[in-house]
Amino acid sequence: MSIEIFIAKLTFIQSVKARIAAVPVNLITGRPYGWFRDRLFLFFGINRSSPWKMMLGDTLAFVLFQVPLYVIVLLAAGATWKQIALSSGFMSLTFSLAGRPYGVFLDFCRRLVLGISRK
Repeated sequence: MSIEIFIAKLTFIQSVKARIAAVPVNLITGRPYGWFRDRLFLFFGINRSSPWKMMLGDTLAFVLFQVPLYVIVLLAAGATWKQIALSSGFMSLTFSLAGRPYGVFLDFCRRLVLGISRK
């Protein structure tokens, strides 16, 4: 919210609307994100043998998948294109930092719940 309010100059209400709109979006897109990530890793030949490739692949997958969704959420919250550009630019940096930890979490959940391990 701090990026949206202080940098992109969204109102508090717009930022709250964006947070609320993000909840169902994230719930609905969880499985499609896993599929997208798997296909991206397959396309680039990323496997567990290279931690650097895993980190770069997770970062790329998370940014490419999440930024367009974030733009849609901000549009639904009533943000202007200037606000969307500013906020999305800064969120791309945040998404870059979150990509690998989220990938680790995704793999953990797959092993725990489904017994699936990506090769």
